[in-house]
Amino acid sequence: MKLITRHTRAPKAGAFIRCPYCEGVSRVTHFAWSALGCEHCGEMVAKDRWAYCDRSEVAPVEILKAGAPVTLRDGDEWCMWIPDRDRVISMYGTGGSRSTMRNRVEGRIQVTPEVALRQVQTHLEYGWKLDARGRKDAE
Repeated sequence: MKLITRHTRAPKAGAFIRCPYCEGVSRVTHFAWSALGCEHCGEMVAKDRWAYCDRSEVAPVEILKAGAPVTLRDGDEWCMWIPDRDRVISMYGTGGSRSTMRNRVEGRIQVTPEVALRQVQTHLEYGWKLDARGRKDAE
């Protein structure tokens, strides 16, 4: 983790930041602010005190709670949860992580956020890993 500077930029999907007081993880889409109140502990924290987290440093359950999509993979099988307002779209299928391999969606359902969190926790208990988003060094 590294501290946020005035040169830090957020990717299109948002960036994860960690509170220095409670270690809670939040997602932001831009850094055009000087201080931000932590949604977990309520402390007002200056921008240069927040720590920038890489997606691999954040637990998949925390990513889903922050409102970002999560993909878990076990071999060729994958599951994806995409938050959408008051529900979560849950998809699963087969296919490799490389772009040359075609992914096949086998199912798509809408679930409540509570059910989605339980599904993610269950998959993690069975040994599924956070998808490396198609990077070659992950295989």
